[in-house]
Amino acid sequence: MTKLRILLLAAATLAALPLARTQTVPADPATAPVKLEPLTVTADLWASPLERIPASVSVYDSAALQAGNVRHFGDLVDSIPNLTWSGGTSRPRYFQIRGIGENSQFEGETPDATVRFLVDDLDFTGLGTIAGTFDTRQVEVLRGPQAGAFGANAAGGVVRLVTNEPTPYWTGQIEGTAGGDDLREGGFAVGGPLTTGRPDALMGRLSIYQSDSDGYRRNVTLNKDTNARDEFTARLRLTANPSPLWRWDTSLLYADFDNGYDEFALDNNGRLTYSNQPGKDSQRSTAGSLRGTFTGIDGVRFTTVTSASKSKSEYSYDDDWTASSYEGFYDLHRDRTVFNQELRIDSALDRDALGWIDRWTLGAYYSDTREKGNFTDSYPWEINGMTTRYAAENSALFGQIAHDFTPATRLTLGLRGEHVSLDGRGTKTHYDTALAAYDVPAVTFRPAFSDTMWGGKITLEHDLTANEIGFISLTRGYKAGGVNIDARINPPADPLTYGTETLWNYEAGLRGNWLDHRLTGEFTLFYLERRDTQVRDSAGYGGTYRFFTANAQGAHVSGLEASAAYALTPDWSLHATLAQMDSELNAFTLTNGFAGGGRSLANTPHYGYTLGTRYGAATGIRASAELVARAEQYDSNTENEPRRAFHVVNASLGYAWQRWTLTVWAHNLLNENYQKRVYFFGNEDPNYVETRYEDRADPRQVGVTAAYRF
Repeated sequence: MTKLRILLLAAATLAALPLARTQTVPADPATAPVKLEPLTVTADLWASPLERIPASVSVYDSAALQAGNVRHFGDLVDSIPNLTWSGGTSRPRYFQIRGIGENSQFEGETPDATVRFLVDDLDFTGLGTIAGTFDTRQVEVLRGPQAGAFGANAAGGVVRLVTNEPTPYWTGQIEGTAGGDDLREGGFAVGGPLTTGRPDALMGRLSIYQSDSDGYRRNVTLNKDTNARDEFTARLRLTANPSPLWRWDTSLLYADFDNGYDEFALDNNGRLTYSNQPGKDSQRSTAGSLRGTFTGIDGVRFTTVTSASKSKSEYSYDDDWTASSYEGFYDLHRDRTVFNQELRIDSALDRDALGWIDRWTLGAYYSDTREKGNFTDSYPWEINGMTTRYAAENSALFGQIAHDFTPATRLTLGLRGEHVSLDGRGTKTHYDTALAAYDVPAVTFRPAFSDTMWGGKITLEHDLTANEIGFISLTRGYKAGGVNIDARINPPADPLTYGTETLWNYEAGLRGNWLDHRLTGEFTLFYLERRDTQVRDSAGYGGTYRFFTANAQGAHVSGLEASAAYALTPDWSLHATLAQMDSELNAFTLTNGFAGGGRSLANTPHYGYTLGTRYGAATGIRASAELVARAEQYDSNTENEPRRAFHVVNASLGYAWQRWTLTVWAHNLLNENYQKRVYFFGNEDPNYVETRYEDRADPRQVGVTAAYRF
């Protein structure tokens, strides 16, 4: 399959070269890109210029992604204030913002993630493995509950990757990378008008990318690389303007990430593994979306957004991490389908739209998520099995209005009501290999849950000067309750269902630019109160666990997020970010006797910061360097083994001429030894003493990237 992909990629690249060689800047000034537009945040309910949005937001444009050699969202995540992630996978896919979010989805754990993850209009919440950034225009991160726009799936916040859209003139890029760990990557993107006469009537853009590497681990037992990555992504975007009243945008995506997974060793060496049954962490996704906008109604803009996706995944590993212990093999297959439909009407005007109301939005939302899981844990003498089924339907009505007290002072009110209905089923089986039969009766649980929730926000913003905006806001968010479908749990001590968590988020911030736009920055203070805090938990040893979610007591997080950039010259700039969190989860005891809390929440490092510089003009030498730092953090609310603090340096040096760039880059230049996940349990026979086990983050990698853009 990999060889076929490479041949297809090479053929498509060769086909694009004649177009690239003959490409010229369009003569029509009406269609030519004459200047860079200011960054716009698209993930909020109302798209807003970054410099004017009254919220805690980070946006990384294509220039920042290229300077940092960001090829996957995982390369960027440690730089984003108060955004954390959990390892134990081949690529980051479990994210937390201000401590809110899931850190796993083992067997029996449901897919109700609370950091919304979008690629354009495609919903990959909890499936961030495929988040490659080739041909991406910008990455957006909104922090804090986004109750108005996204409801239950955005209690922590929203991450959105915005890819390059079709244009009425031909553009594109061809890129190739080689580096350490036998890294080989290549891709192309090309887009432009698909009709003659009126260029914007029908436009398209195609992007294809292939990435292969050895995965930073060497299996001693099998004498080969068993943690390798084999990742393919293809995207097609189409834009049609059949009339002045209608615009249609379509996005299609196919991704096949066929990655190995073999990362742990009993001696925690971080480089060598000893398993005799290496696993996989693969995801194959097909997705599509259709967005239509109609402006033929006086004073109103109508929008419909439909999206659907289907993902098949496999997550497997050697239970004992050796060739000489209890010989267990964990294998989990999942099929997930997601369908989303949103209908909304917006005022065409931003001022004086409806009397006292200067701007308004009304909308309805429906989502259907279904997942099937098939799990086996195989030993020479037995096979423990479990099948799970999960179905969730979300229906919501939402609205938002704004009033301008003066041209400098504005009030925004948003409200969302949402109903969730969940059904689950889990069936546990046990197969005796000696008897060649199922030797115990199957156990089946069929929990169900439903609830109606509401959330909203109040935001007051004021233009302090022509270049500064200050704001305060109050948001009520929620994390919907749910069901536990792990049939190995022990009701009623272990709960079959858990309740909805309520969040109150208070923010005050400042955003602006100074010194004739040479200095830009934002600063946000927040206090987040969590009630009936949901905690995921587990119990067991070796390769045998049971998983469930329950409600603990209250919790809170307070902190700040800040960023700044300063242009020393038109070609040389400095940038920095700062994040800080103080948190506490109140002590709790679950109905099964498990206790936790009484300390900081998981995934809330006390500090994080970046310090960086970039140099480069349109032609000539380019260089960048960045220091990324994080404090220690817990991975679990019931274990007390934290990931250690770290400081990582990334750097690049390149040269640009005409439409070519050549860049030498280094990730983790100083080869910092740090963790991306920590577990604390017993996995070594004969006594299975509880031990700290570490999943190491990627070591130093040096590479070179050549790119041609037209």
